[in-house]
Amino acid sequence: MNKISLVKIWALSKKNIQLYIKKGPVLIFGLMFPFFMVLSWVLGREISPYQVFVGIISMTAFFTSTAISPVVLPIETREKSLERLLSAPISIQNILLGIIIASTLYSLIITSIITLSFTIIFWIPFSSIWAIILLYFGIFLMAILGSLLGVLVAAKPADMTSEIMLLINLIKFPLVFISGIFIPLGNLPFFAILLSFISPITFLTDLSRYCVYGTSYFPFLIDILILMGWIFILFLLNLFFHKKTMPKRLSTS
Repeated sequence: MNKISLVKIWALSKKNIQLYIKKGPVLIFGLMFPFFMVLSWVLGREISPYQVFVGIISMTAFFTSTAISPVVLPIETREKSLERLLSAPISIQNILLGIIIASTLYSLIITSIITLSFTIIFWIPFSSIWAIILLYFGIFLMAILGSLLGVLVAAKPADMTSEIMLLINLIKFPLVFISGIFIPLGNLPFFAILLSFISPITFLTDLSRYCVYGTSYFPFLIDILILMGWIFILFLLNLFFHKKTMPKRLSTS
């Protein structure tokens, strides 16, 4: 990838952040949903603040990373700006990377602010500096992973954000509930543990527990490797499906 391509990708990323960060779907599904889900989870229950910390970090990283990435292509299809980008010329890969980087940065910034705030307020007892670095690396991986998932769902050649957001939410919420956030993996029956493997959030949650408690269900290297494996698979799927659906998107725009 040459310098010109990098400049184009960064310009697209800045444009995506500036244009879409204040959009309704981004604010509602990226910030409000995880906040109210955590609120409904803790109200009236005796839950350790450390368990709340693990849960809110995992949910925030996932929800914020899947907030911007699904809405960009439908909006640009409807407003016919996608045609102008492709005729610039800008490749499909650059367009996708511009969305993924913008979504990843948005997720990293929001999740880092929440992580730092909770760490200070509740004095989260990280075992070492290494544990903090490991946690942020896990958040970084989830930010990329969630961004890729959002872009993949947006491969459907639709020009209505409501259609794409409905689809991504049908995927996101089941993944959250089977990921061991609300009930630790060690307390789940065997069939539920097998089901949790479907959700990549499981492995960020497990990694976060290791960073806070010093123990986890899986070795932390397994958590990292599985998250990286999800990223690799989703990246390949994005390239495959967007090359097939982009012509259909242009014909409907």
